Parts: sequence; C-alpha cells; structure tokens
Amino acid sequence: MKKLLFIFLAIGFLGLPSLAFAQEEITTVEEETETVSVPIRPDSPFYFLTSIAENIELFLTFDEGGKLDKELKFADRRVAEMNVIAEDGDTALLEKLQAKYEKHIQNAEKIAAKNQERETEMVQKITEAQEKHLRVLKDVAEKVPLKAKESIDRVIEDTQNKFNNSNTDNNQSDSTGSSNDDTGNGNDSNGSSGNDSSSNGSSGENAVGGNS
Repeated sequence: MKKLLFIFLAIGFLGLPSLAFAQEEITTVEEETETVSVPIRPDSPFYFLTSIAENIELFLTFDEGGKLDKELKFADRRVAEMNVIAEDGDTALLEKLQAKYEKHIQNAEKIAAKNQERETEMVQKITEAQEKHLRVLKDVAEKVPLKAKESIDRVIEDTQNKFNNSNTDNNQSDSTGSSNDDTGNGNDSNGSSGNDSSSNGSSGENAVGGNS
C-alpha cells in the first residue's frame, strides 16, 4: 500500500513542472536535430522542482541502460539551460549548472563501468552525447561574460579530453585486433616454412643415403 502511494506521489511530482507552472513559458533549445525542453528556467524560484522530478524519474528506472539514458537526457537539459541563461551573465548560476552537468556525465560513466558486458556500447553513447554537448557549449562560451567563459572553457576542455581519450582507446582496440590477426597469419607462415624446411631436410638425407 505504501509503495502504491509513493508511486502516485511520484507521478504527481513528475507532472508538477508542466501543470503547476503552465503560465511560465517552456523554453526549447535546438541541439542538432533534437529539441531539448527546459520546463522551468534555472533562474526561476521553482527550479528546484526540476531536480525533484529528475530524481524520481531515476528512482523509478530499474534498468541500468535506462538509468544511463536518463543521466544523458538530464545532461542534455543542463546544457540547454546554460544556453538559455548564457546572455544573462549570471556566472554563479552557470557554474552550478556546469557542476550538475559534470555530475550527470560522471554518473553515466559509473553506470558504464559497472556493466562490463555492455560497457563498450554505453561508453559509445556517452561519447556521442559529449560530442553534441561540445558544439552547444562552444556556442554558450561565445555569449557569456569573461568570468563565466573561463569556467565554461574548462568544461569544454575536460569534455574534449574525455572525448579524445575515448576515441584513442577505440582506435587502439581496433589496432590491437588487427595486430592479433596479422600475428596469427605470421604464425601460419612460420609454421609452413618450418614444415617446408623439414621436408627439404628429409629429402637431403634421402639423397645422401642414396649416394652412399
């Protein structure tokens, strides 16, 4: 009974951002082909409801892959929120959103690390999300005051480094696989050469025996 009550309350909280604040304009931000909605602006006094709703969404998601998708969805939203308020010059708020963004990415990386069977697939999802975030963050950095720009540039640099490291790891993995294939072929060649030499040796002995 308590569980059912909690679920009903959770559903109610999930609807709060759109129901209780219908008068507040819902901001949408175009990110490549996707549209990311910002139900409550980060500078609104009711923004705390966004965090409550997101935490409940995570709590009600039991599949690890689903949790990872949620963390990346929330990371998309933090980037969109930074884009929405970039021109306002609120450095403190931008830094809070950056910290939340980085936390979502860290949570996604932890989920991937725990799921070894699906780690490659999950890391690829994170990498693709960060590649998209980089483009938006670079646009944000052009709009904000100098002090905030320095902070966003740090996030961009960290994200770029992670993205580059991920691509390097993938390339090394591919190269290792190719090397193993080449080595295997080399063993076959050596094995064949050895057998040929043995055959030649036997022929030589037979020839010597014949002469004697």
